[in-house]
Amino acid sequence: MARAIATMICTCFMILCTMNVSGAGLGVSWGRLSTQKLLPSMIVDMVLASGIKKMKLYSNNPGVVPAFWNADIELTITVPNGEFLFTNTTEVARKFVKENITELMFNEQTRQGIKFTYILVGNEPYSKMFYRNDYLKSLYPSLQNLQKALVEDKLADKVKLSVPHYTDVLKPNITKPSNGEFRDDLDEDFFSMLGYLNDHGYPFTIHIYPHLRLRELGYPIDFGIFEGVGVNKSFIVKDGPIEYTNIFDVTYDTVISAIRRAGYDLEVMVGQVGWPTDGDDYSSPYWAQKFYDGFLRKMAKNEGTPLHPGPLEAYVYTLVDENSRTAGRSPSDRHYGIYKYDGTSKLNLDFTLKGRPKGSLVNATGITYMPKRWCIFNKRKRLDDMAKLKKQFDMACFFADCSRLTYGSSCHGLDLIGNLSYAFNNYFQSKNQEESTCDYDGNGMITHENPSRGNCEFELQILATMTNRGNNEMTKTLAGDAERLNMGFQVTTYVVPLIWIWYTLL
Repeated sequence: MARAIATMICTCFMILCTMNVSGAGLGVSWGRLSTQKLLPSMIVDMVLASGIKKMKLYSNNPGVVPAFWNADIELTITVPNGEFLFTNTTEVARKFVKENITELMFNEQTRQGIKFTYILVGNEPYSKMFYRNDYLKSLYPSLQNLQKALVEDKLADKVKLSVPHYTDVLKPNITKPSNGEFRDDLDEDFFSMLGYLNDHGYPFTIHIYPHLRLRELGYPIDFGIFEGVGVNKSFIVKDGPIEYTNIFDVTYDTVISAIRRAGYDLEVMVGQVGWPTDGDDYSSPYWAQKFYDGFLRKMAKNEGTPLHPGPLEAYVYTLVDENSRTAGRSPSDRHYGIYKYDGTSKLNLDFTLKGRPKGSLVNATGITYMPKRWCIFNKRKRLDDMAKLKKQFDMACFFADCSRLTYGSSCHGLDLIGNLSYAFNNYFQSKNQEESTCDYDGNGMITHENPSRGNCEFELQILATMTNRGNNEMTKTLAGDAERLNMGFQVTTYVVPLIWIWYTLL
């Protein structure tokens, strides 16, 4: 009897330990490619109140990183694609580590500082969208020099290195995970880098966008939401004795197989995983909620995948919508946020993984909106010069975000005047409601009546106090100063393909 009780106590203790491990493995990424930015201190308060204990940044912005001082958040920073050109020299790498890690690192004795855990080098540098040999030659040396700098500062046991990759580093159209293999055109440095990560115990980082993978492989949408699998219960991916019931496991294990085929046995960290709430017909709060319900349940149970059972480390993508992000893969690229641009939660998620009641995401506080003024099409004007209207529409959408007008999105059903008004207003708000930006040769007008229709929201610009990149001087500024340097060479403007929108206007 005593032995049975002892066994039961040990089992319960092991379960509790496992639960703690799973909680430590879940974080959230925070990108800031937006004309609408929240104050970093607001973000820190918001995520702590929501039970988020791990954060990933896409830069080392000196106006953002200090907000995590004494915040009890494990922090990952990134050397953006354009900047690892410089850390490929020993001296610059030393300077980077000293100024961005060592001088701010959490001290166990004083209990002061920032808990850095990773430095990511680049952001999807080998993706076909950004594949540039002229700067990739600096990636592997940068990785090596940063590691040496961490050793010199006695931080190699506390801060790890990795390079994030998109799934297009894999060969296309692989339907069975066991056949996973990397692209043939990847250079020698890519595989040398794998060996370097392997030798130092660093993880391979992969970005997984389930709804895009479903499209790529032609799988039903239910295969993405961990419900085994919804209305398509008969749909599974068979790979020998293994039966896969969701696209996440398929993708993760395909990466594992590719790494093993290359001759290595790296841990795989999921640097980004999420589901957008707008931008195409697969993207909505409904499907995003379905995905996260299943994914967070999976993380809480430490299920892992068939080829990697047990705890996983993953970062949800992303904290807040980014209306200036490149939308090269899909208009939905700008709508992955679990929060709206103003810090209002879009979904019911529990990041503590302890089964808290729905609605556990805490909204940002202290948000100040600009006056209730919107720019819309002047209804007193005739719709007779379509060529001119099209030119004005194109201009507004070039400089502002019109991704919600694409097919299947929340504003797709607007009529001609609605489309024009939406485009005009987004540009108007991005320019901080400057009256001259709502002229359009008399085709625009300012209104104080909210023109939003149903789920199609006409947004208002927000104000925030933030730190400008490159100095620590606090200034009162509009939230619309987009930090476009975070993603290196990525283009941050997006012209919505007119074939998707303009035909609705004619």
